[in-house]
Amino acid sequence: MKTIILTKGMHCNGCETRMVNALEQIEDIKSAKADAKSGKVVIKHKSKETITDAKSLIGEIGFEVVES
Repeated sequence: MKTIILTKGMHCNGCETRMVNALEQIEDIKSAKADAKSGKVVIKHKSKETITDAKSLIGEIGFEVVES
């Protein structure tokens, strides 16, 4: 599955890296790609429940989920 989550708070490549590294620690996430300019985070994952975990983690690391 592939899900796009729109976020706020990423400003640079370091933010993108922080986002990807955190999300890829979730077991069911196959890959993650973040774009600071658009705020988009693209996640390839195994189940819909994984997205709930991903959204929670995004908030925990200091970013805001706008919509998915």
